[in-house]
Amino acid sequence: MKLNFWVYALSYKWATAEMVKEAIAYDDCSIEDIRKGVETGYITKEEFQELTSEL
Repeated sequence: MKLNFWVYALSYKWATAEMVKEAIAYDDCSIEDIRKGVETGYITKEEFQELTSEL
C-alpha cells in the first residue's frame, strides 16, 4: 500500500505533529491519508487524535 509522505514522515519522526497539521491545512495530506496510516500501523490512534482534534 502506498501511503502519503507525511504519514511516513510522522511515523519515522522526520516530521512533528505540528508539521503534519500544516500539511493538512495546505492539502498536502488528508484526514483519509492519516486514517490509512492508523489502519496500517504507521500512526497511533493517539497521534490521530492529536492531529484531528484541532482542525
